[in-house]
Amino acid sequence: MRNTIIEKAQELGSLIAESPEKERLVNAGDAMNNDEEATTLLRTYNENRKTATENLRGKEPTKEELEEYRNYVQAEFNKIAGNKLIAEYIEASKEFDLLVNQVNAVLSYFITGEEQASAEGGCSGNCSSCSSCH
Repeated sequence: MRNTIIEKAQELGSLIAESPEKERLVNAGDAMNNDEEATTLLRTYNENRKTATENLRGKEPTKEELEEYRNYVQAEFNKIAGNKLIAEYIEASKEFDLLVNQVNAVLSYFITGEEQASAEGGCSGNCSSCSSCH
């Protein structure tokens, strides 16, 4: 039985790897990584976020400082998300993550018999709690 389970898991993994969601993610990542503007924006974002994080390290930030940090990081993220290629990668990543989370929720349901709470509205495997598929 163990071998059958492993084989089915490998089959499922192959199906996910060949899915349109995975293909979109790979293509979006390639396009983003091969674009000078996108890579510059990402590098700058990561550097700015790292600097902002280091400024908080080693101290007990106030609520105001934490809010300022969150607002700054969000503003920096909004700058990169304005790039068409980065935005496509972010969206493709969300779609792929949703697929994987839905698969995990279905597996969990059939293993435990309990539905998992899903912030993304993922499939639990129990159709009685669902408004519709896809």
